[in-house]
Amino acid sequence: MPKTILHDSHKEHLLVLVDLGRTTGKGHRFTCDGCRCPGAGPRYRCSGCDFDLHELCATAPGTASFSFHGQHPLAFEPEVAVDYGRGPCRRCDICDTAIRGMHYRCRPCGFEVHPVCSQLPGAAVSPLHPEHLVMLTAGAPKGCKRCGADCGVWQYRCGLCEFNLHPRCLLGTDQTPLHIPNSN
Repeated sequence: MPKTILHDSHKEHLLVLVDLGRTTGKGHRFTCDGCRCPGAGPRYRCSGCDFDLHELCATAPGTASFSFHGQHPLAFEPEVAVDYGRGPCRRCDICDTAIRGMHYRCRPCGFEVHPVCSQLPGAAVSPLHPEHLVMLTAGAPKGCKRCGADCGVWQYRCGLCEFNLHPRCLLGTDQTPLHIPNSN
C-alpha cells in the first residue's frame, strides 16, 4: 500500500496511511468519511482535517466481483445517489444497516453492499460455534444465536446444526468482523 495518496473524496490534502492498531481505545476507532461505517486499525488520514478513510475505501477498484454475488460485477459508488424507488434509506444487503456513503452496487439487480461487508469471508469459524465452519448464505430469516433477532436474508449458517449468526455477530463479541456497523 502506498504511504500517501491523493483521493477524489478529499482533494485538498494528501492522505497518509496510519495504523493505530485495533485496540478499544477511543483514539483507535474512527468513522470512515467515505462509507460512514465504523473502523479501527489501518486507514488513510488527513490529521489537519480529521478526515479518515478505511484502507479499502481509499483503494477500492471501480468494479469488483464477489463470491456472494456472482451474477454481475459490482460498481463502486463514491456516494449515495437519491433513488426514490428504494425508499428514503438504502440498506446494505449483507448487514442490513443504512448505506450513507461509498458502497458497491449491482446496477442490473440493485444489490448494494458496504465496502467492508464486501470483504466478509464466504466461510468462517465463529468462537460461538467452533465445531463447524459457518457459511455466508442467503435464505429465509432465522434467529441469531448470539443476539436472538432475526438474521435477515444474509447470515452465517451451519446447516448441520441449524446455527445462524448475523454477519455482525460472527465473532461473538461487540468487536464486529471488519467493523461492520452493529447498529442502525
